Amino acid sequence: MKKLIIISYISILCGSVAFAQRPLQNARKNVEAAHIGWITRQLDLTAEEATAFWPVYNSYQKELEALNRQKRQERLNGKKESAAGPDDELEFDTQILDLKKRYRKEFARVLPEQKVSLFFKAEREFREQLIKQLRNRKP
Repeated sequence: MKKLIIISYISILCGSVAFAQRPLQNARKNVEAAHIGWITRQLDLTAEEATAFWPVYNSYQKELEALNRQKRQERLNGKKESAAGPDDELEFDTQILDLKKRYRKEFARVLPEQKVSLFFKAEREFREQLIKQLRNRKP
């Protein structure tokens, strides 16, 4: 009887954790879809440009996310060990800047230079709009 109660409890717990994560995943997908739509509209991509642009963008996004994940992890480790300092932050910021410079060249191979400049501006504007919306939601 005890085993049945424990198994039931674990099943309910696992189910509620999975259910709780679903809205977060949906929200992330909605933000990604809005981001793609925003960039497409801001850059006014043609079908040919979009076909060439999105694979490069996806690669850029993966590398940027990896750097940001490392930065957050170092920040967490730094709090535990108090060894991480401003130099670590600057190192990550430098790596992110280098990544953006490298991908600017990659984007220039598939888009006109004017649209490449608009891309980084559109990225920044989308982030600002998203932050503004999130702030307005909170009471």
